[in-house]
Amino acid sequence: MTPNNQIKALLNLIEDPDEDIFIQVKNELLFLGIDVIPNIEQAWEQNPFGKNYLIKLENIIHEIQFKDIYNSLINWKETGAKNLLDGVILVNKFQYPELNRKKVEKQLKTIVQDAKIELTDHMTGLEKITILNDIIYNVHGFSGNKDDYYSPFNSFLTSALDRKKGNALILAIIYLEIANRLDIPLKGINLPNHFILGYPDGIQFEGNNQKRNSMLFYINAFSSGHILSKMDINEFLDKINAEHKPEYYNKCSNQEIVKRLITNLKYSHSKLGNEEKIKELELLLSIFK
Repeated sequence: MTPNNQIKALLNLIEDPDEDIFIQVKNELLFLGIDVIPNIEQAWEQNPFGKNYLIKLENIIHEIQFKDIYNSLINWKETGAKNLLDGVILVNKFQYPELNRKKVEKQLKTIVQDAKIELTDHMTGLEKITILNDIIYNVHGFSGNKDDYYSPFNSFLTSALDRKKGNALILAIIYLEIANRLDIPLKGINLPNHFILGYPDGIQFEGNNQKRNSMLFYINAFSSGHILSKMDINEFLDKINAEHKPEYYNKCSNQEIVKRLITNLKYSHSKLGNEEKIKELELLLSIFK
């Protein structure tokens, strides 16, 4: 048999009443991975067996896609998690497996090009951020979604880029990606209960066996890029009765950002009672333990 005929034979066996045969077929399809999805989709369209068959096919497609996300996220982490956008897009595929990377890049590029027109090399960091705030929030209309903050869609990059709304973390990620493309050296700051950005002062110091930058000021991407000082961070931590830990003032890693993104999604789905999604998100979180 040709490979396509073998796959077709497997798909025809999905409706076999013997549960052991179904499990064996499903495992073989899972082993074949995402390359087999077009064949499954074709079988779904032809549907020779009825509704139960369609449900089984949909579940198999979902399992294949989730397995691909899981393995890709492990690979992203183990190869150094160097590109934040790569990790964010993998999380995005949890909801939108057919994500169009080119569309995301084009949307970011449009904002970057608008900002480039206004920015000059001699500007101070604060002046650059003022320009960036105007472009992101006034020209392109991004804003924090205060009305439905815990919606899962607020944690997906593509949803935020399309709707121009999101939670604090996804807006900070968009802001960070735009800034980095403009050589504005922003860093993510993993505050408890809120995620912000920091503008480094360029002076590095050693701490916890890694080099860190102190920050000139901080940026609240959820609140139209509002500028914060270290005193503002102190007051925020005092308000939520949190300890003034060094990591709340300094940059966090790409791994920490993606882990928090998944944690936010898990919290959103826990409020909605989506048990299956919670289990899958816990599996993704286990990658970062």
